[in-house]
Parts: sequence; C-alpha cells; structure tokens
Amino acid sequence: MGMGLRVFSLIAIAISLSACASKSVDRAGCDQRDWYELGRHDGAQGSTNDQLSKYSSDCRRLRPDWESMYANGRNAGLVEYCTSENGFELGRMGITYMYVCPSQLEPAFLSGYRKGQRARALEIENKNLDTKIDLMTEKLDQASQEFERGQLARELKQLRAKREQNQKELNKTVSN
Repeated sequence: MGMGLRVFSLIAIAISLSACASKSVDRAGCDQRDWYELGRHDGAQGSTNDQLSKYSSDCRRLRPDWESMYANGRNAGLVEYCTSENGFELGRMGITYMYVCPSQLEPAFLSGYRKGQRARALEIENKNLDTKIDLMTEKLDQASQEFERGQLARELKQLRAKREQNQKELNKTVSN
C-alpha cells in the first residue's frame, strides 16, 4: 500500500469515527441537558421564543419531551424577568424590551420599564447639562466685559436650575 493510499485511508477512518462521535454527543446533549433549567435561564434573561428554534432540531427526534420541559422552565424564568423592578433596571440601562412578558405580568413590568427609561433620559440630560455648566463656567472666568459676564452668569444660573430640577425628578423617579 502506497504512502498516499495509507494517509487517505487514515483520514477516511478518522472522519467516520468523528461522525459517529458527533451523533452520540448530539444524543447525549439532548438526553442529558436540563431543558427546564435552560428554559428558566432563557426566560430570566428575557429571551424570545426564537431561542427555542436555535436549539438542535435533532432533539425533537431524540427526545420529544424536551420542548415542553424547556417551555415550562422559560415560563418560570419569565416570572423572574417580568417584575417592575427588573423593568426599571432594563429601562435605565437602555435595553430594548422584546415583549416577552405574559399579559398578567406585563403592566407592572412596563410601568417599571417606562420609569427606568425616564430615569435614563434624565441622567443623560444631566450629563449634558454638567458639560454645558463646565463650559459656561470656564467662559465666565475668561470673560472680561461686564455685560458679557452678566449674560453668561444668567445662562449659567438657568443651566444650574434645570440641572437641579432634573435631579429632583430623577430622585423621585428612582425612589418610587
């Protein structure tokens, strides 16, 4: 047997063995995976039902009950995800809500989510105001004419008042 034929034979055997190994791994992955816990985790993360289709279609053939176990776990996870407090945090972080909450949990979640979005908007506006206040203060320090200094001082006072008003609203939004 020539050297090329031997190498070809070894490669063919290796491919055959790896194909067998991958089929057994797929089966083991379907049989041994904790589908309830995986679903619970996905639900707690707010994953959509599209996540279900990402899991191997081979599992439907190998273990027909995995989808119901996953769905039960996902529903349990959504109970964790769909709270007003979590909605607030997600809104404040600017994370998009994918409308995964069950109808009985969604109103409370959305209420928190909208408050979080408002808090985020106020925090961003406050950062922008802080930048403007710093620039205005710098301009005021460098201004030499009395008229210019008076105008800059008035603008600075308005910016600070708006910043204080935003902070009060933010504190109220966060404490509710």
